[in-house]
Amino acid sequence: MAARDWQALQNYLSGLSNSHFRTAGYIIAERLLPSALADDFWAVMHSLVAWQPKAFTVTMAKAARLRLVAGTLTLQDSGFGVLAELLRDASRAIDVDKIVQLWLPDMRRPETIERLFAMLGVDDALRRIGFLVRVDTLAAGFVLLRTLRFEEHNRPLLVTTVRDLMRRGSSLSFNQASLAKAFFGLDEVGGVFSLSLQPYEMARVDTDFDVYSRVVRKV
Repeated sequence: MAARDWQALQNYLSGLSNSHFRTAGYIIAERLLPSALADDFWAVMHSLVAWQPKAFTVTMAKAARLRLVAGTLTLQDSGFGVLAELLRDASRAIDVDKIVQLWLPDMRRPETIERLFAMLGVDDALRRIGFLVRVDTLAAGFVLLRTLRFEEHNRPLLVTTVRDLMRRGSSLSFNQASLAKAFFGLDEVGGVFSLSLQPYEMARVDTDFDVYSRVVRKV
């Protein structure tokens, strides 16, 4: 690690037995990288994910998640930009799916989620919706509502998404479903909702995260 020779690291790992390979991966992710410089962390992740994605994508993404939450890594880091460029290749879609699923639940600001999607090439609205509808946070719900605006002509999708939110079963997801039902006028969606909304409350819920959060949490 100190020599920053990532090719030598790959060469070393490739010479290990399967059991020692797994142990070395654990040591790198759990013992060495938590205290590494941000540039070194992203460089190691880039090297290992590019080389052996099946072995290292989830391990490295979990290590990155802890540091993103702690604030010792950010999506603004230049090293993440280099990694994101690798991951935008169509052949890396499975790796992107794994990373997004691991990181989204800890992202508390909608702009962070938008940046993650943009940098990893998650541009398709349907793909975004598939990620967001599973995450029980205000930030994900806000980005979901904004994303649904681009699909508001697709009424079956809107109805399915609201029902998926209801199936998630939390008080937050029921309120998000209630808001989406009212916002898009989905009278065909049944169910008992605890969130009672007035027409004036629809103003700015899809453009202002604070307004959205206040409306969704009002009961």
